[in-house]
Amino acid sequence: MSNFKRNIVILIVFILGWVLLWPAGVYAVDLNGFSLGPPIIDKTIKPGESLEQVFIVNNLSQDAVTVEPYVQDYNVDKGKWNKVKDSDERWSPMKWATIESTPGRLGPGESGQILVKFNIPKDAEAGEHTTYFKTKFVPITNPEGESSAQIAIASELGSLVYIKVTDELGNLNINRSWTLNQAGTGFWHFSKPVFTIKAKNTGNVHLEVKGNIELKDILRNQTANLNVPLFNILPDKDKEIQIPWNEAPFLGYIQGEIQLTYDGKNFEERPFSFLIVPLFTLLGVILILGAVILTVLLYINSLRKRLAEAEGLQNKPKD
Repeated sequence: MSNFKRNIVILIVFILGWVLLWPAGVYAVDLNGFSLGPPIIDKTIKPGESLEQVFIVNNLSQDAVTVEPYVQDYNVDKGKWNKVKDSDERWSPMKWATIESTPGRLGPGESGQILVKFNIPKDAEAGEHTTYFKTKFVPITNPEGESSAQIAIASELGSLVYIKVTDELGNLNINRSWTLNQAGTGFWHFSKPVFTIKAKNTGNVHLEVKGNIELKDILRNQTANLNVPLFNILPDKDKEIQIPWNEAPFLGYIQGEIQLTYDGKNFEERPFSFLIVPLFTLLGVILILGAVILTVLLYINSLRKRLAEAEGLQNKPKD
């Protein structure tokens, strides 16, 4: 092998080794001249313990900015990332996180460190918990309220944080299971129908339940769908939610199916059928018609009496 070919092979091996062995933590995400790293954090910890993580922020732009870090949990529903609003301390890294220190301000070309501490509760759920550490880089404005920065809007970068919580012995045992006690609605409806879902979490981690309700109006041959909003069930807890069908027809015979899942793969399906009968409206119509008919009958009876009186006067002999 020639020296040239040997050098090429050595260079390729060196590059591959550098790519494969170089720690992932040195990389960072960047946008508009700002960077945040590491982009991915993956930690394993026992309940009751804590961990600290340092994030590096860099201002590679020509302007001064303020640094505003925060932690936010998300869930994915139908391909959309939604902020978690009803998080629980037993499974929410956002609840565990405390920002211990931040540079606050970065001038052009400056770097800084953000220290985040995660305190894991003793009753934390086992499993892999995901959250985002995010940082906003906001242009600094002058006293007149005008930004001196070339970037008019804030830039935001995020790092994905995975925290694997084991049991007290360091084992990662996860059991996801549930009992679906009710999913449907009654047969007779005299107003807008309401679907009721009752479930019990029989596992050891919280469940994120979502689903869909398919509806078919047999009388009109029309279909509709209702979304079951994502909801959480904590371990060994019962949960009940109600979903009204506000666009239900005035009168109809409905058939359909409720589809529910807590893992996005396995679905529980519950068929149903029901009648919508506007009973109170019909009663009102019957009462009104009854009143009208009664009024007409009374009027006819009154006319008969008047006619009889008139005939009596005509037939009365004259003195």
